Amino acid sequence: MTQLIAMLTHDDKTVENARAVFNSAVEAPTEHWGFKDTGLPQKELALLARDMKQAGKTVHFESLEEEESACLAAAQFAVSENLDYLIGMAYHPSVADLLSTSGVRYLPTCGARSGVPRMLHGTISEIVADAQLVRSSTDGVTLSLYRWTDGDPSELGEAFIREVPSPVIVTGSINSTKRLDEIARLAPWGITVGSAIFDDAFGVGSFDSTLKWMREYLDARDASDVR
Repeated sequence: MTQLIAMLTHDDKTVENARAVFNSAVEAPTEHWGFKDTGLPQKELALLARDMKQAGKTVHFESLEEEESACLAAAQFAVSENLDYLIGMAYHPSVADLLSTSGVRYLPTCGARSGVPRMLHGTISEIVADAQLVRSSTDGVTLSLYRWTDGDPSELGEAFIREVPSPVIVTGSINSTKRLDEIARLAPWGITVGSAIFDDAFGVGSFDSTLKWMREYLDARDASDVR
């Protein structure tokens, strides 16, 4: 079953009322919640993280950092706040070393990236090879599948899921039933969903009701595939 990681983010920033949104949707059918290192001061991000941990959630901290020193700082924040996953940032061996005995799982990104939102560049073989290298010393990898600029995301997704060891988290722009159908077929370990919910891309309404609808939609597709 693909995990839904509910991100309290919009346009690559943690939303100002993230704690209120979380508390209003805490009963939604997902264990996995997260936020980014942009949009709020670190002190407020720490309070949000503590809300999630106190509610018994698995917490994902997504960093957009690229430089090694900034990535190390993000990793240290994840350690100090006893978070569960550090995802999405550039890969650095020093970060892998720092996290290796911490209990924080490290799932950095792969491929060439640029801009905000982060766009993914390169050939399928280049992206897969980079992911395999990253995966050799990390707990998993993230993939900005629907922000790939150089081809058909379905082709990249099929090759990536086939050739890169799980867990793989697909991040960004999962904002249509067509893409949910593809996610159901590819069956990555997890997906992040944030902006699509805040934009009501599926026409469901509130944050918690959209998460419930997405869980039921993916589960129905899984059941259909089994039959």
